[in-house]
Amino acid sequence: MTSHRLWKTLLTAALSAALLLPAAAAAEAEPETTGAETPAYTLTQRGDTFPIRTWGQVVELGEGSLTLENSQEDSAYQKLVVNVDEDTLILDAVTGETRSFSDIRQGETLYAWVGPVMTRSIPPITTARLLLCGVPSDVGAPTYAEVQSVTQTEDGVDVYVTNEVVLHLNSETELLAAPGAEQAALTDIVPGTRLLSWYSITTLSLPAQATPTKVMVFPSAYSGWVSARGLTVSLNGQALDLTGDQAPRVEDGRLLVPVRAVAEALGCTVSWEPYTNQVVVSQEDTELYRFTIGQDQAVMGDVTVGLVAPSKAEEGVTLMALDDLIVLHSLKLETSF
Repeated sequence: MTSHRLWKTLLTAALSAALLLPAAAAAEAEPETTGAETPAYTLTQRGDTFPIRTWGQVVELGEGSLTLENSQEDSAYQKLVVNVDEDTLILDAVTGETRSFSDIRQGETLYAWVGPVMTRSIPPITTARLLLCGVPSDVGAPTYAEVQSVTQTEDGVDVYVTNEVVLHLNSETELLAAPGAEQAALTDIVPGTRLLSWYSITTLSLPAQATPTKVMVFPSAYSGWVSARGLTVSLNGQALDLTGDQAPRVEDGRLLVPVRAVAEALGCTVSWEPYTNQVVVSQEDTELYRFTIGQDQAVMGDVTVGLVAPSKAEEGVTLMALDDLIVLHSLKLETSF
């Protein structure tokens, strides 16, 4: 399985699990709020799927699993059982080269990005998404994170990632393609991309800043990324032309946007069934989701998705909270520092 397909599969599975919950119970990213010139609204990313980092000494090796003695001082558990399956990516912490489970040695220090789901047992059991082995005793391991936003600079890009660090990348940064990808370039780094970054020094500023010597680029598993500044909504860096009846509006603290405009900008088709008052959104003749106008849920395959606000129709335009379209279209919400 290629790296891109792997992360796409993991993202879809984790989102499906999160979306079985009511909208209010789903995990939320840090909300984005508007300025004073626009009615206030909150925009969130539900169903966070980024794995949890842990590290420690391998105290036991089993068949397709290992036990870590946790080295994190503030951890709630002393040991963690980590399952390793065919979708677990194992890399050398120094070179970034692919390794196998047989390369892991009992007693060595291992960095793992797991879950975020784990059992309530003692010790907890979880599954690794990424393992780093061969960690030198005198050098820290690289850091794995998801891109929140990208800002162009004179000589490269500043990349804000999920562990609240700004990475300064330029032409001198060594870029590695993730396993399964052919090549990597700075232009491949967009919100939703995941990066494995090698750096040893960060500033004490907020957010912290670092200049990696090397970065491995994992293609985004999202279908695109979205941002909202006031009433301007952008998809993949391009502002949508939303005027007149199509203009976004704020109601009950949510930003409502036209479903058709967003869906068609993402290459989807939208149809309306008048007898059932249902809207169906499809891509390449495959149904993505459907919903009944006026209700607070949608259906994705066999999963019922709770919406943060009921959909509605005004002047022939079907509107939905942008929060919900982010979920239904598997979009990354761009978050600036």
